[in-house]
Amino acid sequence: MPTFKYKARDRAGKAMDGRLEAPTLQLAGDQLHRLGYLPVSIEKLEEVPLFDLSDLMDRFKKVPLEDLVVFSQQLSTLYKAGLPLLTGLSNLKDQTENKKFQNVLDEVCTDIEAGNPLYASMAKHPSVFSIVYINMIRAGETSGRLGESLDRFVTLADRELQTRQRLKEATRYPKIVISAVVIAFVVLLAFVIPRFAATFAQFNMPLPLPTRLMIGMNKIFQSYWYMLLGGLIGISILVRRYLKTENGRYFWDNIKIRIPVLGQLFLKIGLSRFSNTFGMLNRSGIPILQALDITSTTVDNVLLSQSIKSVQQKVGGGSSLTDALKESGRFTSLVIQMISVGETSGTLDEMLTRVTDYYDVEVDNALKKFPTYIEPILTLFLGGVVLLLALAVFLPWWNMASLFR
Repeated sequence: MPTFKYKARDRAGKAMDGRLEAPTLQLAGDQLHRLGYLPVSIEKLEEVPLFDLSDLMDRFKKVPLEDLVVFSQQLSTLYKAGLPLLTGLSNLKDQTENKKFQNVLDEVCTDIEAGNPLYASMAKHPSVFSIVYINMIRAGETSGRLGESLDRFVTLADRELQTRQRLKEATRYPKIVISAVVIAFVVLLAFVIPRFAATFAQFNMPLPLPTRLMIGMNKIFQSYWYMLLGGLIGISILVRRYLKTENGRYFWDNIKIRIPVLGQLFLKIGLSRFSNTFGMLNRSGIPILQALDITSTTVDNVLLSQSIKSVQQKVGGGSSLTDALKESGRFTSLVIQMISVGETSGTLDEMLTRVTDYYDVEVDNALKKFPTYIEPILTLFLGGVVLLLALAVFLPWWNMASLFR
């Protein structure tokens, strides 16, 4: 018998939803009427196989930040146009192509129909809506400026996407070079060196060290490739799991900021994210202690996050924001001076915006110069690998030519 999904209201007007079995859509509606419910919508559920691979893939699929930005832009436009919030969400849900996001929005609509506010409905889905997003929605709903809060999040997310894109562009060339070298090394090790080894073995002559190294690596690769592959996968999984722990993130972030050239770049990205997020939340009307708490979870650096939490505690204890930043020892003099001016003159939001713009320019310039720093290192690395391979292949031939002479 077909199964129908329904949304209805009881005699008291309370929203509810559920499923029921009935031969036809009309009989499903009659059954709800007999139960004393007023149907809002009734949909027939399609029968699905016991194992649906596409449904399994949708469960593990993430909602990209780009989809959330587009959704926020459209919802802001509909809200400012005077369209009811629930109607706007329903329309956007039908237009969404991402199945997981569509299901999440359907649950959000159901919660709103039950009388829950938008931010509380979204808070049930932390894998889709971040804590920053939820708190900005909460501030917008509380102040009656939901459209402005959505616009501010779009600005924040656009800046985040631009930073990610610049990082990808700056690291694209090193990734290509290293990948090409690794592929060439594996091909030579697996196919070329074995043939040379068989040829050299016929002459019973001593081989040079580079050739013996390559032949030894080839024997290990051929005999224990499955153990090497399993070990590589196992180590990568263990490392990823460790880096997800608090100690692992602290260890990795501590190393990142100490890397020559790159350390300052990571610090500037973190400070730009701090000033931008903190400024956005402050302009949205969120109290400063709560804004600092939220910002500490978004800077993507454990060391900086701990410093922000320390600042939050000191501000909560009565210290000024400027003094708390100085005592943390993690923020640059520029950030401290600009925030000090902002606190004194009452223009904190403007000063934070200037800090964000300054560090964005600094990050952009550093990323443009990044290839000039990395190219000499890649050239030396590539030259060393090519030299090793050339010596391993050609030295025995020179020895053989000398032997024949």
